[in-house]
Parts: sequence; structure tokens; C-alpha cells
Amino acid sequence: MRLKTFTAPSMAEAMQLVKAHLGADAIIVSTQKGDGGLGIRITAAIEAVEDEDHYDQYDDGADPLDEIAEALAHHNVPGELADKLTRSAGSLDADDPLLALAGALDQHFKFQPLPTGGKRPMVLLGMPGAGKTVTTAKLATRAVMNRRPVSVITTDTQRAGGYEQLHAFTRLLEVDLQQADGPAALQDAVTAARPGSLILIDCAGGNPFDADDAARQRRLIAGIEAEVVLVMAAGGDALEAAELAQAYAAMGARRLLATRLDIARRLGGLLSAASAGRLAFSEVGIGASVADGLAPLNPVSLARLLLPKYAAARDQAAE
Repeated sequence: MRLKTFTAPSMAEAMQLVKAHLGADAIIVSTQKGDGGLGIRITAAIEAVEDEDHYDQYDDGADPLDEIAEALAHHNVPGELADKLTRSAGSLDADDPLLALAGALDQHFKFQPLPTGGKRPMVLLGMPGAGKTVTTAKLATRAVMNRRPVSVITTDTQRAGGYEQLHAFTRLLEVDLQQADGPAALQDAVTAARPGSLILIDCAGGNPFDADDAARQRRLIAGIEAEVVLVMAAGGDALEAAELAQAYAAMGARRLLATRLDIARRLGGLLSAASAGRLAFSEVGIGASVADGLAPLNPVSLARLLLPKYAAARDQAAE
């Protein structure tokens, strides 16, 4: 699945860009106002060519529950969770699979956007390579573009190039980057941050299944009252994602931010993680570039990602 964000002065112009770059089969994942409230920003997706065989064109006369069950199986959603979602969709008595699945997702999951203010520091946790540093840079960029004060702290002081990668981003944004190599240093850095600023803490990746490593990460964030966000790459094994989510939930994670949706073919791991860890879906990372930004996630946009061909058919019918 390919995702791309387009910005234009009006909705009509943004839709023209979507069609020009992704074609008529593109589905709209989300729409929001542009930076500073100006213009329109649209995130659109299109199924990759190699996945075409997995989805036939949806038939309006087909059983909506069969379509939902087929889609969940395609995404490797664990059987018990898939059954719960399918039963919930059936209880809604909706003829539209997209709306039925969106309703089921809304019943079983929480959807909470990331905070934009400076009430509590935001700690980004996750496995090495999940995209925490790039996500930190994206959040900092969004704050700067919206003219909100932001402070950035990294605890990644051991990995070669860890500090340098984030420093390259913050230098361009003219934002100071603080380092913290332990709980006391992190508390000092948070205390020293600009009052009212959005405080972003990029935590070094660790092994949540190693008792010593997990204890180190818990100690690191125990001294600050923070909003802990699990950053997880899409496309992973569903059962392993569930175990990871449970481990990070034990460290205080309450939200899930998914990355690499532009290259993921199966999203069952994300649903499994959110369910097992009781995590709220927040936003999704669209690409590896900071310029690609983040997009909010809600029940409808998630249902559209799980049912891409049907969403595309509905978009074309609405034209």
C-alpha cells in the first residue's frame, strides 16, 4: 500500500493532485486543514500492484460480513479478534461493509490524537528501528510549522549516530536538542524546557523482553509525568506485535503510533497490538521522510485501509 499526502489551497485542487499522482483508484485516508489553518491537506492511499490478486472488486450484492471477514483474514488479524470485529459489524445491521467495519473498530478500539500542547512531556518508546527518531522530528516540525513552542530531548546517547541524526533535524528547525543519559538527567532536561512547550522525548530503543533493559526504561520515565506513546512499524507478525504491546503497556504506554504504512502489506499486527496492550490508536507515519509528516487515524480511515478496494469503489461512485 502506498500513502501520500497532498496540500492545496482548496479541496477540489487537492483531489486533482490525488488523481494526478495516484490515479482514480486512490482512496482518501484523511483530510485536515493545512499548516496554520490554511488550505487543505489530504492523505490518500492506493493498493500496490502486487497485492491486486488478494482483493477482487467488491460486489454490491455480496454479504458485507463475508467481505469484512475476508479482509481481516487477508491482514492476518488473529482469529479471536477477527471474530469479535465481525460479530460487532453484524450487530450494526449495516449494508455497507466499510461503515460496518468502522463501527466495529469504534466499539473495540480507542482513537485519541496526540496532544499538541505542553501539559505533559511526550515519551516515544519502541523497538530499535521502529521510527522513533523520525517521528520525533515529524512532531517537532509540525509544532514549528504551527508556531507552537517545542523542546526536544533524546536519551539515545549510546548508539552511534543516534544523537547526530536527530540533531540534524532540530538544527534545521532552530530547536535546541538536549541529551539525557539517565533518570536524573531526564528530569533536569524536562524541568529546564521552555514553559508551555511541547516536550518530545526520543527514547533509545531497547529490548522490552530483557528484564534489566525493561527496568532501565521504566526507571528512565518513572520520574516524569509523561504521555507514553508506543511507536511500532506496521507489517509485523500479529502475535509478536501483541506481546510487544503488552510489554510496552507495562512501561506506561497508552497510545500507539504506527509507522511505515507506505510499505506495509498487512495491518493485522497493529490491530493485535492495540487490542493486547489496550492502546489507543493515535496517528500514522506515512513515509521515512520528515516532509511526509503524520496523519490522524480514526475508525473510518482505519476501515478504509483495511478495505481499500471497497473504499475506492465508494469514492468513485460518489463522484
